[in-house]
Amino acid sequence: MKKVATIIVTYNGEKWIERCLDSVMSSSYPTDVFVVDNSSTDNTLSLLKSYNVFDLEVSETNLGFGAANNIALDKALKLDYDYFFLINQDVYIESNMIEKLIAFSDSHPESGIIAPIQYDSTGQKIDTNFIQYISLSIEKESYYDTSFVNAAAWLVTKKCLKTTGFFNSLMFPHYGEDRDFCNRVKFHNFSILITKGINVIHDRNQKMSLEKSIKLSKIKLLTIFLDPNYTKYQSNKIALINVLGMAKFFLKKYRSLFAIIYFAREYVRLFKQRNLLELEKKNQKNFNLRSNKTW
Repeated sequence: MKKVATIIVTYNGEKWIERCLDSVMSSSYPTDVFVVDNSSTDNTLSLLKSYNVFDLEVSETNLGFGAANNIALDKALKLDYDYFFLINQDVYIESNMIEKLIAFSDSHPESGIIAPIQYDSTGQKIDTNFIQYISLSIEKESYYDTSFVNAAAWLVTKKCLKTTGFFNSLMFPHYGEDRDFCNRVKFHNFSILITKGINVIHDRNQKMSLEKSIKLSKIKLLTIFLDPNYTKYQSNKIALINVLGMAKFFLKKYRSLFAIIYFAREYVRLFKQRNLLELEKKNQKNFNLRSNKTW
């Protein structure tokens, strides 16, 4: 039987963590749970200590999503796990879901990341933001082949992790680390697949604020400039196309002229740094586990 490490990063998650852990502990497929708490100030830590998790790491500071996951990934990799199942603290799984994901992985050896479809808190509708990932994917009979899906629920193979490296938490301390990771996964010729018929509940707010939407869009521009799949010319061109698309989106949804000016300035700033970013991109291409000890 293949070894699975389930990894959960927590931060002020008392609202969700019990239901999350209960769902994982009820898994029909054995899995060891690694938790990294990012210095929660609510009752999260007390709740965590009431569970018999395999490993609990408590950080004195909020390391961010990527760096915290890296701690657990490093431990689990040294213990020779075959799969790394990353889920957010507000995700709830079905008892046979891990078993289904592993069976799917066995039949799709080209995959590096396998993701279930995320439903909203009611379990009745697909998560609003997740619909976008599906719409940008290539539909197959039993899955969607995509270039990006958020890291709220990922099954990552050992081969993929050892080849791709950990999250780049230096360049992406908060947000964007999953998109950057996906870019590197694709660069190393692994597939990113969203499975049909395997679902999780992602109990998050379906509405995104203007501030957060701007922040995520800004980070997306940086991931384009650092994408190892693009040449420098392609990065510049695709980033500019995205700026124009972002301007149209923010004007239509938020009526925000400020956002348009902001993204234009951000593009100019990154364009001026394009030579330095190209050097970082080369590092991305040669990313390995030893060079990525940034936490």
